[in-house]
Amino acid sequence: MTDFIHEPYKTIFVRDLIKMSLDDLLNMMVTLESGNAYWVDGVIFASFAMTDSEELAKKEIQGQTYLDKIIFAKYEKYSKTIKLVNNLEMNILNVEKSHLYRDLISWLKKQPIWNE
Repeated sequence: MTDFIHEPYKTIFVRDLIKMSLDDLLNMMVTLESGNAYWVDGVIFASFAMTDSEELAKKEIQGQTYLDKIIFAKYEKYSKTIKLVNNLEMNILNVEKSHLYRDLISWLKKQPIWNE
């Protein structure tokens, strides 16, 4: 039988945090054709990984990863979809059950940019 081991990242490096208005965030997501935004504890967000490389792959094995940026907006109440001003509709995934994403948003709310 195959052994499965859950091994969370030890360290996640975030290069940039970008707080946006909800409309700007959603328009950016639609423009990038990202498809979904994520929601946890009053925050709608998306994260973007750095371009893959051999060096980053080695760090992944060591339990480290790098995010190029996290874009986010305050969005108190979860809904499965949100309608943009131009009537496009976007899916929002509730990932509140993810320990990783809950920890990420908890950390994000402690950053100076949260209160800007």
